[in-house]
Amino acid sequence: MRLGRRTTAVLGLLAIGLCVLPAAAGPVVAEPSEVQAYFFGDSLMAGTGSHPKRPVMARVAAAQLGWDVEVDAWGGTGYTTTGRSPGYLDRLRLPGALSGSYDVVLLEGGTNDARNAAEPERVRDAVRDVVDEVQRRQPAALVVLMGAYDPPPPGRVDRRRAVVDTIVAAVAAERGLPFFSPLSGRWTDRQQRRFLDGDLLHPSARGYGVMGSRLAAELSVVVRSGRISQAPQLASRTP
Repeated sequence: MRLGRRTTAVLGLLAIGLCVLPAAAGPVVAEPSEVQAYFFGDSLMAGTGSHPKRPVMARVAAAQLGWDVEVDAWGGTGYTTTGRSPGYLDRLRLPGALSGSYDVVLLEGGTNDARNAAEPERVRDAVRDVVDEVQRRQPAALVVLMGAYDPPPPGRVDRRRAVVDTIVAAVAAERGLPFFSPLSGRWTDRQQRRFLDGDLLHPSARGYGVMGSRLAAELSVVVRSGRISQAPQLASRTP
């Protein structure tokens, strides 16, 4: 797994404490270590809100899927936004980024780009540029787009996130790529206060556990759907 400054560790069913989680995502779709995935995103993928901070959502999804996952996640960043790290396209061009050979590249983002929802063409072009960069460098990988997130009540909802979510979905559709999002998929419906961290935006460790199971479920659907023409090595392994 890669997080923040790209400290590396491998995630699979051996992840400590995760193998006993309920398999809410359904059947495992691959044997451990068979699928190499790169999860790229913002503070949600980094696990901001869990204490200590750790990529809980990615860990849960990796354990339930039986995938090896590298995480590259920085808070505040997006297709058009920066935090303590550059925006998505510049991050992908940093030394060490996207440097392996992957079956799946998951691009999670759009929540922070709500700041620029009034510039839809700018957001759209930025999403396209990031997809182009990944497909150029990982031509055999299945690229999956995961859109924006809004917290459950009493969280800090921002209606502009829905605008960006629609833009990311439209780019996925025009490129023929799988898309899902916590916002449009209503991942936080009926969740209660304990889903959230004290900042009323990021999930708590419990909330990330819910998100991780939903992520695993969505990726299972993608793999079983047959939309894997970009990843023939993954197709040959999937039952």
